[in-house]
Amino acid sequence: MDRRTSLALTDTSPHYPFILDAFDLKILALWQQRGDIGPVEMGEAIHLSASQCSRRMAALKKAGHVRGFHAVLDPAAVGVGLMAYVLLTMKSHSPEAAEAFRARIVELDEVMECHKLTGEADLILKVATRDLASFNQLLSHRILAAPEVATARSSIILDEVKSTTALPIRV
Repeated sequence: MDRRTSLALTDTSPHYPFILDAFDLKILALWQQRGDIGPVEMGEAIHLSASQCSRRMAALKKAGHVRGFHAVLDPAAVGVGLMAYVLLTMKSHSPEAAEAFRARIVELDEVMECHKLTGEADLILKVATRDLASFNQLLSHRILAAPEVATARSSIILDEVKSTTALPIRV
């Protein structure tokens, strides 16, 4: 099967008419591992010239295939001693309540992720705090105090078995 054909994006995609080929996929896969890699190193890794890599890397960014680059910090080294998931059920599912909660939650630095869910809970938060006391403060006074929240169930992360932001890319 032709990789170009199998990965062509349709005209309903916001990235249309960008077609990902094997080199583009290799660039994206390597970028997920090493966000700081430049065109010269990229070219050496995927066997393409630095100028071709530079052009492709710029095109992938411009087409919106890359949301951004960031450093992955060691939680303990920056004073984060507790991470947890918090499942929330909301009092109301109205657009106004959802927007009010969204505005409130994006202001909380301790909330690393917030996702809407299907099933019993409405939202799941991934939070990072200094310690149990600061987690309790966040949960009791900032999250549960929000008028949109009905209930919260939390689970403290004991050990990180696997954590990645890398999407599965098959080259």
